[in-house]
Amino acid sequence: MSVPSIRILVVEDEPSHAAAIERSLEAMEGAVLKVTGTLRGYLDESATSPPDLVLLDLNLPDGSALEVLPDPEGTRPFPLVLMTSYGSEETAVQAMKSGAFDYLVKSPETFADLPRTLARLLREWALLTDRKRIARDLQASERKYRSLAENINDFIIRYERDGRHAYLNPAALAMLGVRAEDVLGKTHAECGCSDAICRFWEETLARVVSEGRPCPFEFEFVGPAGPVTHDCRLTPEFDAEGRVSSILGVSRDITDRKKAEAERRQLEAQVQQAQKLESLGGLASGVAHDMNNVLGAILGLASASLPSQAPGTAARQAFETIILAAERGGKLVKGLLTFARQSPAEARVLDLNALLREEVHLLEHTALSGIDLELDLADDLRPVRGDASALAHAFMNLCLNAVDAMPEGGTLTLQTCNGDPGWVEALVADSGVGMTAEVMARATDPFFTTKAQGKGTGLGLPMAYSIVKAHQGQLELQSEPGRGTWVRLRFPACPEPAPPAAVQDPAPAAGPLRVLLVDDDDLVQCSVTMLLEVLGHQALVASSGEEALAKIAEGCRPDAVVLDMNMPGLGGAGTLPRLHELCPGLPVLLATGRADQGALDLVAAHPGVRLLSKPFTLEELREGLRPLLDDPAQPQDGRR
Repeated sequence: MSVPSIRILVVEDEPSHAAAIERSLEAMEGAVLKVTGTLRGYLDESATSPPDLVLLDLNLPDGSALEVLPDPEGTRPFPLVLMTSYGSEETAVQAMKSGAFDYLVKSPETFADLPRTLARLLREWALLTDRKRIARDLQASERKYRSLAENINDFIIRYERDGRHAYLNPAALAMLGVRAEDVLGKTHAECGCSDAICRFWEETLARVVSEGRPCPFEFEFVGPAGPVTHDCRLTPEFDAEGRVSSILGVSRDITDRKKAEAERRQLEAQVQQAQKLESLGGLASGVAHDMNNVLGAILGLASASLPSQAPGTAARQAFETIILAAERGGKLVKGLLTFARQSPAEARVLDLNALLREEVHLLEHTALSGIDLELDLADDLRPVRGDASALAHAFMNLCLNAVDAMPEGGTLTLQTCNGDPGWVEALVADSGVGMTAEVMARATDPFFTTKAQGKGTGLGLPMAYSIVKAHQGQLELQSEPGRGTWVRLRFPACPEPAPPAAVQDPAPAAGPLRVLLVDDDDLVQCSVTMLLEVLGHQALVASSGEEALAKIAEGCRPDAVVLDMNMPGLGGAGTLPRLHELCPGLPVLLATGRADQGALDLVAAHPGVRLLSKPFTLEELREGLRPLLDDPAQPQDGRR
């Protein structure tokens, strides 16, 4: 490996001294000498080909070396070593102050030791050059840093070791709404910050100093423009001994990012909720038809048998209980479909007070044992538009949840009031066990429940939430463990007055009708046939749309048809148009437990078609057939 050359310029006018230097440096590895005897020669050589080191005699024929020593800018690219035969301490001091890198007194001993001396001086020069370069780089970096700090939007704050503010960039000053002179050299406490803020920063800065490592965190505070959130990082800065001398804080405003993240999480939650609803909707759609048929058979047979039971007897009470249970089951199925957005709301103008009073009446006879009820209903409550059955189901679920939350007793509060302009509010509150934040976060998830196995479906609150949202309303949930739960519901107010409660007219005399029942379920056939017979009508039965069409084609002429919407084969949708082709204007009751858009479209497209919701009672079937009985122009006994 070759040794790099060291170019040495010797400026010496005494030939014997020049020769002695040349002989000595022959032993210095890599040394390449050039000799001149004048200042002019030094200036020319150093300008055209700067050496690595210069040995310069003090006194030369054309002047003193002191004339060329000054280097005020510190730009000389090589060390200049002054030599003299008659040295003194005064001369040495003058030479070093003037710009010499070192000072040598000519002697045989000096010349003999010259290789080692020059090697040492070159090492020292290299170290000095490195330090100067580092200092220049540091200065440049400081300028860049300051320029960046002065113009960046991020907070940049430097703290002294003791927590005093050493620097704040303009962005930090503007965001905090302070002047530099008001905070520099002061701690947070001296700046008038709150005890909580002072304690936080004292502990955080002390941790950075003691641990000697960066500390990232998020920090919320109220600035001149309002609440903001910052992503902060405190980084320790060390002195030459490795001690933490200061702390650099860089903080970025992430308020908008946090809002965006919250919106994203909300959207993700909505997507997940939609997926859950889709799954639940498929389940509800598949179960509703069969469940309503079972409930319809129970409800039909019970309501058909009820009139024959004497008032006050155990049998009559049993049938009344069966009817109530079947109706409750039907409402549950309807609520499930509504929750899953499979059934549109049957909107009308409603009085929430009247609806709540009805639910309270049911609760007082069933679920309020040991519970104090506080009812505070506004006298001037504005009406709302909605589906009475769905809303009643929502309130009932909320009330039952409240009762379940008070196993040792407590207070159930129901309130209504006119809220902000255009809104009506209702409150369902309890003094029960309350919910943790984790439980509240999942409270509206379908099938999530904290109740014991078999004690809850996890659909009560989600159903209520879905029903309220379907009414363009809002549901706000608040709860504290040990202090109870508050559910506040808001609905758009309706400018129309709520209609007075309907008074049922006495049923007209039941003229005999020939009614064709089209349903594939044996239980429904049995129960509805009995209902029709109790009403005094004749029942004809067909198990499919195809069979019904065949009967009519063979000459059967019913006065009305009760047509199941969901059947194998043609189904209600396929059967209805063909029925009207064979018998134009034939009255049809379209029976369905799922009043979806398809059913509504059929009703709209075919005059004389009405919906009959499954499961239905004797009275509901009577009401469905009433227009035929009230219409004197309607032929009976099959005559047309």
